[in-house]
Amino acid sequence: MKSQGMIKEIFVLRSIGCLSIVFLHSVHAALMTVPIREMGELEAITFDSIQMLLYYGTPMFIFISEFLISYSYRNRDVPPGFLKKRLRFILIPYFVMAVFYSLPFIMQGWESWSLKLVRNIFIGDYHGYFILIIFQFYLFHLYFYRYLKAWSPKIVLPIALIINATYLMIFNFTLPPESLPFSTYVWERFYWIPLFGWIFYFALGFYAGLYYELFIEALKKWRYIIIIGPVLSSIMLLYFYHSGFLSVHSSKRTDILIHTTMLSMFLFYITTRFTRPSPFLVFISQYSFGIYLLHYFFIFLGDAIFRLYPIDIGFSYILVLFVFSIGCSIASIYFLNKWKYGHLVIGKIGVGYVPPK
Repeated sequence: MKSQGMIKEIFVLRSIGCLSIVFLHSVHAALMTVPIREMGELEAITFDSIQMLLYYGTPMFIFISEFLISYSYRNRDVPPGFLKKRLRFILIPYFVMAVFYSLPFIMQGWESWSLKLVRNIFIGDYHGYFILIIFQFYLFHLYFYRYLKAWSPKIVLPIALIINATYLMIFNFTLPPESLPFSTYVWERFYWIPLFGWIFYFALGFYAGLYYELFIEALKKWRYIIIIGPVLSSIMLLYFYHSGFLSVHSSKRTDILIHTTMLSMFLFYITTRFTRPSPFLVFISQYSFGIYLLHYFFIFLGDAIFRLYPIDIGFSYILVLFVFSIGCSIASIYFLNKWKYGHLVIGKIGVGYVPPK
């Protein structure tokens, strides 16, 4: 199935974001098998830095998600079936995967499993938490898009950035208060879920989609800054991390706001230079939602097999996990979608790219 008039840049951003998340998790899993203590200092710093630079993946998906909605409905009201469609193809697979990723906890007893299941479903206590975030923004868009259209992005974007940065700084630079129930869990994980930690990406995506032509013109006008931006943001990110100023290992770092924005703008600009996106990236984009949900399972499976039958392949093990998890995810998505109800398990295969006529 194909869609007319698709924005080619989105295929690139979605696929790069997806591949970055899988590679990030592959590095993490590989380093658990080959612990940092067994590396030299240079190797340890290198892989630690690679992980840090790849944390832009999830925030980029927030930007992409809102960009597409804003662009699609910029000249018309949001249709009545807006939420119903997304409940079916996005939220139901989230629930299915929440159950799926809770199953290993059965071995720890009924109480541990039931607690993990409730946490997975209601507070996103697995890597699918991203879906709870975008559903908050679906509702936010539905009820506030008329106001956002009327307001100037020159006012909304700085305010959104301040709210987002302030929210993240609270959790990045303070300790959990002892008087607050479950404060440690809130500070370590739950603060990821409320939309305040992502609202700048939403606002940026909204106005980029709403004023798409002006957005592209701005990228071309400021192209030299856009090109050098990811280099500068990477240097800043690594300096803050390795200096100990901000040691959080997460996509919820305050400085990731700048890093993700720079990379998103860079990828957008570079893609405008081509007549059509790479077929490989389009293919990955079509399977990206399912890959996002399934890849962690196949990384764990591949790692478990490797631990049973270890082979000394060094750090190329990262690439083995990366390719294995993507390949198995794509195969699973393909065959599940052959089943009538497969899309309820893992989502639909996305549309292909057709250039505007």
